[in-house]
Amino acid sequence: MKYIFSVLGYFFIYTSSAQLPVVFKEEFNDNSRGWWIGQEDSHSMNMQDGKYVITTTLKNVGRYSVIDSNFDKGKDFILEASFIQKSGSVNHGFGLLWGDAAGGKHHEFIIASSENYKIRSTVPGENINQWIPYEVNLPGSKNVLRIESINSEWHYYINNQKVKTTEALIIHGSQVGVITYTDMVLDVDDFTLRQDLGINLPANLQSGYRKENLGAAVNSIYDDVGPHITADGNTIMFGVKNSPDNIGGVADGEDVWITSSKDGITWSKSINAGSDLNDKETNNLAAVSSDNNTLLFCKANGFQIRKRTQSGWSPPENLNLNFINEAGNMEGNLSPDGKAILFTAKFKQNLHYKLEGKEKDIFVIVQKKDGMWSDPVNLGEHVNTMEDEISPFLAADGRTLYFATNGRLGYGSYDIYMSKRLGSDWTSWSEPVNLGPEVNGPGFDAYFTMSASADYGYLVSNKNTYGKSDLVRVKLPDAIKPKPVVLFTGRTLDSKTKNPIVASLSFEDMESQQRLGTSISDPKTGSFRLILENGKYGIHAIARDYLSVNEILELEEITTYTEIKKDLFLVPIDEDESIELSNVFFQQGKATLKPESFPELDRLVEIMQVNPSMKIELSGHTDNQGNKDALMKLSKDRAQEVKNYMVKKGVKKDRVIGKGFGSTQPIVANDTDENRERNRRVEFRILKK
Repeated sequence: MKYIFSVLGYFFIYTSSAQLPVVFKEEFNDNSRGWWIGQEDSHSMNMQDGKYVITTTLKNVGRYSVIDSNFDKGKDFILEASFIQKSGSVNHGFGLLWGDAAGGKHHEFIIASSENYKIRSTVPGENINQWIPYEVNLPGSKNVLRIESINSEWHYYINNQKVKTTEALIIHGSQVGVITYTDMVLDVDDFTLRQDLGINLPANLQSGYRKENLGAAVNSIYDDVGPHITADGNTIMFGVKNSPDNIGGVADGEDVWITSSKDGITWSKSINAGSDLNDKETNNLAAVSSDNNTLLFCKANGFQIRKRTQSGWSPPENLNLNFINEAGNMEGNLSPDGKAILFTAKFKQNLHYKLEGKEKDIFVIVQKKDGMWSDPVNLGEHVNTMEDEISPFLAADGRTLYFATNGRLGYGSYDIYMSKRLGSDWTSWSEPVNLGPEVNGPGFDAYFTMSASADYGYLVSNKNTYGKSDLVRVKLPDAIKPKPVVLFTGRTLDSKTKNPIVASLSFEDMESQQRLGTSISDPKTGSFRLILENGKYGIHAIARDYLSVNEILELEEITTYTEIKKDLFLVPIDEDESIELSNVFFQQGKATLKPESFPELDRLVEIMQVNPSMKIELSGHTDNQGNKDALMKLSKDRAQEVKNYMVKKGVKKDRVIGKGFGSTQPIVANDTDENRERNRRVEFRILKK
């Protein structure tokens, strides 16, 4: 029966009397706000045809129904609803209720169809708790009741006519609702709350979206928590707490469960991920990597990873990080490029450290060039508050952060917020904005996640659930979406057999020639996923016993979410096969390498490192323009220069032979400028696999 502003929309619609924005207008088309629905011996409450229908059968015995509203008790507000008494006794009241708290302390504004009204309260006052004659509409007709709290006065309206003004009374709680006092059938509609809450919302936030429970096939009757949807949106991995179907039974704090979907609408029956990922202890999954081949798990004071294998998942591998986390638990998230982990913890370096309480801040650790991880960095005061931050999630664009907190003014106990990373460091963030009343509803909302498409947000809610908490989704308006990305997917395959192979992939910015991220294809299927922003990229795939393959993606013009599918075919390494190094460049007439040659040579070095027994012969070639002896020397010097570069990069000298052939081995006739350019080349021949 409780609700904390899971609202239809935070519209700036104003009343003529008080100019207060509409927080929510309940039209009873669904029960997203958590009204009590059910039937008992003497009463029932249901939603029918866009009305909340209260039926009571005993004379002089009524019922009330409330939802949490969390409105600011110190600010002006307006509460309004329409009522139609369809049948029943006319000598007892029905109407509005507000300020309800434990113990039944609240206020009421009620009317009776016998043409009276009453202001009822547990707080004494003039003309309080007595019936006052007033002409109201008879049963079968609509009556509209409104209470306006303006400047420490309460104004009472019946059918838009003010009937009374009193001093504002003490408000004990934040629940609002409706009440009846005798036998009747009562239709309630247009239950509306207005107040300027002061919540920081995104500009141009659209409305009209509703949370959708993922259904009983996905959710259990237990606590379903921490959803992690894959980049392609086809799989959700999540936690189930204390289920008898967990590996350790009801004593098992949490296991990883899985559900999948082909269309993002119909989800399969969720299943326990099994002993490959779960044991009898708490298995706290923190993140699924963008390529879907690495899992990050949170421990109380550090992290573990598991990598996909041909038969399942590898054993847990500690990241050799050990924090003194006073909170006893953490939530974490892996950045799309896999180079940063955002997580929540309680350290002495929390911005507002308190010895007591569970106040956590969001921190980040960054992987350094040597593979080690940095010390934790606090994200700073723009993100972290004096209270508790939980469940950070960094979107596919690598810059948009979503997290939950109880330290900001919101609609529930924990609300989800969005902040944008402003610079290259991790401490400059935009002011967080609340995702709005259609994402943040009554009570607890957290553990927000989304696929690369960002069409829906997936989160955990404890309202209108099958169990203690459920996985739900909500369509996302543009105002709370991250920057669009490109999802590049495909398979790494043997070019001859077309069988899948496991390969390492990397992508680099073609302008800066900087490597931006790495990935790995599925060892069993060869499938891969890369997330890219708009720009021009070089995609590089390499595997043992194969020559690497390169793919150029020109994505500068892409402004909306886009999916590109393309398989990458890797050529097996065969002895005596020659391959041209197509992007190796020298200064004119010299053996000095140009910097733009380095990425191509680095890839060759990488092939040698992946295949440690491989030996090659480098051959330099020229066109026929010039002195033959000079051309022969130049070709030898250029082959030696490439060898020297590779040796500096760590390749042993005895694995590389350098030869020059001058103009003696053209691949085309030297009869045009274009053909002569093709003949000026460096090749390598595989001497040993």
